[in-house]
Amino acid sequence: MRCALIAITTLLVPSPGLGQLAGPNDRGVAFNHVHLRVADLDLHKALWVGLLDGVLIEKAGYTAVQIPGALIFFTEQEPSAPSVGTTVDHVGFKVRDLEAALGWWRDQGHTVVDEWSGGEGLPQAYVTMPNGTRVELTGDSALPESSEMHHVHHYSSRPQELLDWYVEVFGGVPRTRGTIQTTADVPGTNLSFAESESVSPTKGTAIDHIGFEVEDIDAFAGTLKERGVEFEVEPFYVESLDIWVAFFFDPAGTRVEISQGLNTF
Repeated sequence: MRCALIAITTLLVPSPGLGQLAGPNDRGVAFNHVHLRVADLDLHKALWVGLLDGVLIEKAGYTAVQIPGALIFFTEQEPSAPSVGTTVDHVGFKVRDLEAALGWWRDQGHTVVDEWSGGEGLPQAYVTMPNGTRVELTGDSALPESSEMHHVHHYSSRPQELLDWYVEVFGGVPRTRGTIQTTADVPGTNLSFAESESVSPTKGTAIDHIGFEVEDIDAFAGTLKERGVEFEVEPFYVESLDIWVAFFFDPAGTRVEISQGLNTF
């Protein structure tokens, strides 16, 4: 079922049957990707493909693993810190066969940090990638594919205010997820929020940033500026990928990318 550590199929374009990304909401927004910093690119490509049965994509010098709902991008650079202790504590994925996924993980010589029965009534586990990214896995035998994007878990001293910001900016739809009351859905993922008094910004760490696809980046950037958002990087064109991207920080310090055209990567 799972890819061997050394046997990975590389595609120049996404497989239409596996890695479908979500369409936009009424704000023209959908979740798009998680971007990791890793010291060993080949190792992380193999682990993410193997753990999630993802599709490896290499295009114009960029590398990503695609699963339903998201792309997982990699920059080969030593991260400055693990994800735990930052404003994005972990990212979560559903897998159709959790037991098989954890068995494969252990076969690669890695440990499972914790296993429990989650608040949604499904089995869950934590694993930690070699770059320090905490990954939450939720077993769901009803999944149509082997895996899918599930959630991004933000930590903040003011989780409700941060939730409200994501609802206002990205059109998130608030809901209770299991026992977690402070969450909101955007197409492609759930955004969850927990309280922590001491967290650091994500830039340069294991999870450098998260990304959202927008239909009109200039209009969206203009709306953000009207709300007082200051851009780290103004919208610019990436010719090799034929896309537009921009970067800014959320109120807690999470680095956020918006893109136009990256959903065709």
